[in-house]
Amino acid sequence: MPTHEHADRSRPHEHEPPGPAFHPSPIARNRYFYGMLLEAQDMTEEQQFHLGNSRRHLAELHGCGTAAGLRVDAAEGCEAVLVRRGVAVDCLGREIRVGKDVRVPVREAAARALARRRERLGWDDARTPPRPGRCDPEPVDVYLSLCYDEAPERPVQALGGAEPGSEPACASSRARHGFRIDVSIDPPEPGPSTLRRLLDRLHQCERERLDALLCDFILDEAPSQAVEGCRERHGCVGLARVRVVPGGEVIDIDNGAVRALVLPTALIEGLARHAIHLARRGR
Repeated sequence: MPTHEHADRSRPHEHEPPGPAFHPSPIARNRYFYGMLLEAQDMTEEQQFHLGNSRRHLAELHGCGTAAGLRVDAAEGCEAVLVRRGVAVDCLGREIRVGKDVRVPVREAAARALARRRERLGWDDARTPPRPGRCDPEPVDVYLSLCYDEAPERPVQALGGAEPGSEPACASSRARHGFRIDVSIDPPEPGPSTLRRLLDRLHQCERERLDALLCDFILDEAPSQAVEGCRERHGCVGLARVRVVPGGEVIDIDNGAVRALVLPTALIEGLARHAIHLARRGR
């Protein structure tokens, strides 16, 4: 028979009014104790808790886009570009780290863009026979997007199966974080341009209304940073628009056409101060 109450078990006083009702959130963390039997699910949930916190922080406080580097330059050879190393964040807050320069061919995407243009204009093979060794006179545009990806690795033999009596199996013990670079003939879905809207309003803001404007901006527009439209493809991290002569070479790269940016807080503050200064000078 126990002689004392557990330290975690509190007994409210009989005359104390009940406190506010507890409303649970979807987030829970493991609570370990001495002698606890740990299972694979416990370790998975531990990782998911920390990954979830980090990704929610990036997605909800910083947005998605390029954080550093990732310039797209022309590469040697026919119909190819070079994506420089850098860091980006996708719409789900997942960090995408490109550790070295990557050469990306755009030949197939240029061919698809050319086929779409011919179909749209009503051309056929009979009217426009292919000309070996000649480039199509009109260039086409293709778009580069950076996407988060994972790959399982390091398979190991399990000591036992997940269910009683089942045979032990071999399973991957690690997930390698990585990325893929998509080359599409359609531009990536645009992310929320909340910073641009804020700067436009700051130009028209009066000094005594600045606090109300910022409050309304946070209350009304912060949830829109979670991009719903790109959650299927996750191609929200646009890099560049590349203009290609099919069968020829890359003639132009626009790194700002479809690229979303994750701006440092200090830079955002500087832009806001500059916008306020211009608004005051304009009055």
